[in-house]
Amino acid sequence: MHPILNVVVVSFHHKRGCEVEYSHPKLDGSGEAGLPDEWHLLPSLALPDGVHNCQKDTIFFLLPSKEEPGKCVFGISCYRQIDSKELLNKSDDVTRASVQKAVCVLSRIPLFGPLKAKLEVITQAYFEQKDFSKVDVLAQMYTNLCDIFDENLTGEYFSNLAHHEISIQELFVRFRHRALLLFKLFLLERKVLFIAPTGLRLGETMLAIVSMFPKLLEEGLYYATIGVNTNDKTKAVNQEKKSSDIVIEEDVGVQLTRYDPLKEKDSCGFPLSLFTQGCSFDPYLSIQSMDYISKTQSCIVGATNALFAVKKDLFDVIVKIEDDGSLVHNHIEFVNDSALERVLALTSADLRFADFVLKKVEEQMKASTSEFDGSDEWIRLQMKNYLLGLVATSRSDLQAAVPHFGVAFVNEWRRTKNHKIWVANKHEDLASVPPGHMFSEQMGVYDVYLRFEHAVNGVEGASKVIGTVNTAGKNLGTSIGETGSRVKAKFTNWWNRKNPAAQEGIEQAEEPQSE
Repeated sequence: MHPILNVVVVSFHHKRGCEVEYSHPKLDGSGEAGLPDEWHLLPSLALPDGVHNCQKDTIFFLLPSKEEPGKCVFGISCYRQIDSKELLNKSDDVTRASVQKAVCVLSRIPLFGPLKAKLEVITQAYFEQKDFSKVDVLAQMYTNLCDIFDENLTGEYFSNLAHHEISIQELFVRFRHRALLLFKLFLLERKVLFIAPTGLRLGETMLAIVSMFPKLLEEGLYYATIGVNTNDKTKAVNQEKKSSDIVIEEDVGVQLTRYDPLKEKDSCGFPLSLFTQGCSFDPYLSIQSMDYISKTQSCIVGATNALFAVKKDLFDVIVKIEDDGSLVHNHIEFVNDSALERVLALTSADLRFADFVLKKVEEQMKASTSEFDGSDEWIRLQMKNYLLGLVATSRSDLQAAVPHFGVAFVNEWRRTKNHKIWVANKHEDLASVPPGHMFSEQMGVYDVYLRFEHAVNGVEGASKVIGTVNTAGKNLGTSIGETGSRVKAKFTNWWNRKNPAAQEGIEQAEEPQSE
């Protein structure tokens, strides 16, 4: 089957709300404008919440498939707003000062990056006509997309295509060491909300995290959307478990594997079964979809509507993303489980690894030539090696290696569906992976600096920073004499440059403590 399904125009009507205005090929469902029942959320997903306050946006979303029950299709929407006075041909429905429309492309396979640039150009051309009855440009786009993305998109070519324009570099620049924390958070199957002012920033961030997991973006999202993820099969597994007085951990993994729709995996066990059997992933949800969240076992969802963030009882973690590029304005808030923050705390080895990746990214972005080290492909390779070391350590239960990944984190991960499925199956190349962390070294002065920087970038106030400086200074001063004082002084100067307003607090933290 051809990967491109439909080109759809969704408009905002001042009385009827969001509605499908045009589709090529024509939709043949029972709803308004031929909209299939499975795609009833399409109009609300195509137009951003607060549509009048947004001039333009690009949204990535998922929908249930109308051809293959239980699977999903992938959508990208390019939204624009135009002053109605500029239109050359106005319909009778145009009664407001502005007109809001979105052009969408629906596909059977994830082509978010490759479709984005093409769709933005065509949407701009469609609006520049200033006559929305002229849809030839949209029909021509459908034909061109069918020619470009044929039925033979497979293997390494498709993998490279799926990752096109999904920037992991940008993720590390914005979140720095906390990019690794988000990576580990995805493994724990919790309820996570990403909230941002624009759908584009939202989708780019969430897809960048997904793309760090081997083969997950191109092969592991076909059962991900909240619209198809119910707890039915998970309940069936739990009933089987309860039917036996003694349940062996391996048997649980076998039972979960039996219901796992991701049957085709490589010799290492990728893609992981992160988003199946009640665990969903949606890079954008509209307010109409909020009721679905309570019905899922776990979910990672994106939203632009602030009402999602108000419903804190629905989520374990809320990731707030601002669009000004400032590190200070990207926050990770643990809302309903304070223990989860300790579980996800990066170890010294984790911070060394994240810092190694970050430094390579910064060097590559400054370089005049395109070096492999620090590129998106290079980052994906590092994350694969990290993940393989993590699962090898978890399987071996090597006491000397587990703490480098975090004892609490490894124990929590072992309880998840994706871990049980991974270790319950035999994967040829996984057996040869040695346990251990790539950056398991003896702690030194630089580790304290990394911990300090991580604390500065990870909190909104300076109180934790001051405490970190004070504690680090005392410990260093006790253990290695004058080195501690020099490092403390460097920390103070560095922090003062980053935040002059905190200077007074730092000076108070520097005062010697009475015995």
